Amino acid sequence: MVYKTSYPGHYYDAIIYSQLDKPWDSVVRFLHVTLADLGWYKGAAEEVVMDVGCGPGRLTSQFIMPCFPKLRKLIAMDALPSMIEVAKSLYSHPKIEYVVANFEDDSAVQCSEEEVTKFISIHCFNRIKDQYAAFKRLYELLPPEGEAALLFLLHNGYYDAIRKLAKDPKWQPYIPFNAEDGIPESQTKKYSSSHYERMMKDIGFKVLHCQQVQNVTTFPTDEEYINFYFSVSHLVPFIPDSKKEDFKKDLLLYTLKENGRNTDGTPVDKTTTIELVIKK
Repeated sequence: MVYKTSYPGHYYDAIIYSQLDKPWDSVVRFLHVTLADLGWYKGAAEEVVMDVGCGPGRLTSQFIMPCFPKLRKLIAMDALPSMIEVAKSLYSHPKIEYVVANFEDDSAVQCSEEEVTKFISIHCFNRIKDQYAAFKRLYELLPPEGEAALLFLLHNGYYDAIRKLAKDPKWQPYIPFNAEDGIPESQTKKYSSSHYERMMKDIGFKVLHCQQVQNVTTFPTDEEYINFYFSVSHLVPFIPDSKKEDFKKDLLLYTLKENGRNTDGTPVDKTTTIELVIKK
């Protein structure tokens, strides 16, 4: 299942991605340590949680849902129908409602008749084109005292690799748009956590936690490493099937030049993320 939209930043191969859907240590630490330390899971009332950018559902069902002992409902949302199809087939649960909706439009905040008390989004907001509008929408969604926890990418060597690969004369003829359109603004404008802290306060949120984190994640093999990047690259839909294996090889070379390897030769992902916990 492959899905793409007119905005080139929205692309995932749901089948490949679901096979590699292993939450990184930084994500598990944020959910199980940072949020727990902030008392996120100790509320006395039943919770209605919204998870935006749920992907194929493993993180939602196995890592987010168990954190809420008084969960009434978990609304798991993704803009890509193929991801929701996989999630429903692999990780269905009576308390999880999987929904196809895009948080970049108003349909996302209209999908639930119940009041959302907690909002979670992991590695999704970096793909949203107008982040300020999305955070304003989040503010409107939450009730007074409602809280949101987000973790998303600020910078990654992969995006520098994509920028250079798209300009390679070998591949440039196949790319019908400016590759920068699929690269997060935080990468091109070198945003830091202070940018988002100012934005949250401007919108009206109280900032409970805002931290920039450097992460290095090791992949066991080159094959798993490049399959992951291939499954999310917004250039892939425009490469002819007959040339995709060759493109994958070049994608590996360009990405390794930016992110490098460990001393034992295993490939790594080098990412700067932001952890953000806010309250209305």
